[in-house]
Amino acid sequence: MDPAAPLLDSRGRPRRPANRRRPRPGAHIFSGNPRIIPVAILIVTIAVCALTMLYWSVSYSYSQLRAIALLVVSEHLARWWPLTVYGPWLLAGLSILRAAVQHRTARRSWAVMLIASGTAVALCIGQSPSSLLAMVIVGIPPITALVCFRELVGQFSSGHGPRHAADTLNGPKQGRP
Repeated sequence: MDPAAPLLDSRGRPRRPANRRRPRPGAHIFSGNPRIIPVAILIVTIAVCALTMLYWSVSYSYSQLRAIALLVVSEHLARWWPLTVYGPWLLAGLSILRAAVQHRTARRSWAVMLIASGTAVALCIGQSPSSLLAMVIVGIPPITALVCFRELVGQFSSGHGPRHAADTLNGPKQGRP
């Protein structure tokens, strides 16, 4: 019997392999690139750290802004007043994350984010004692929130540049010769 000849069944047809299961498309996602697991763990770790610092910074600034509002308005209103600063901040942040996932720019959202962060810094510093250390202590959390958010957006952004709406309709822009 020739070893290169296919094995035949009782009817003279080539024999099928015993295991007829087809491999699933996603079954070997991790076996193709052994570096994907450490990279995924690193990305998740950075995102968790950024989210933790973001949460701490916003909650600290939120309590500072609530304390400032208590000087002027009732306690019930002062509890919700910081949302006038962090409401637009949060919505701009969601818009920026969406734009990062879609590889688009979010210039207006970044402008809203910077204005809201600057407002939070100015309000917190404005009510702090006049020492430089006190100003730094109450001014850093809104800045930290902005920096942590930027790092979080970096986890969703790819190395490619932003894609504009016109590029999807007309194709990519061609450079002039």
